[in-house]
Amino acid sequence: MFNFFDEIRKKSPDAELLNSFNLVNISGGLLYVEGHYGVTVLTSEMVAFKVKKGRIVVEGENLKLLELSENTMIIQGKIVKTELF
Repeated sequence: MFNFFDEIRKKSPDAELLNSFNLVNISGGLLYVEGHYGVTVLTSEMVAFKVKKGRIVVEGENLKLLELSENTMIIQGKIVKTELF
């Protein structure tokens, strides 16, 4: 089965650095996340969550969790900014 993330990792000389988490921003309206370790902030303007080597903060408008599982999530809304701390 084809795995998009595995194919991208194969092309990178630093593939080991790419094994922490995955984010896919779809047209600024949907953010798919793999590899989170828990949500720390959840408001309509901000969603923050832990990842292996830090914390990611998503800022926007009308943000909500469409799906949340042990290591994946889907955030919907107007996504303005995604930043790793």
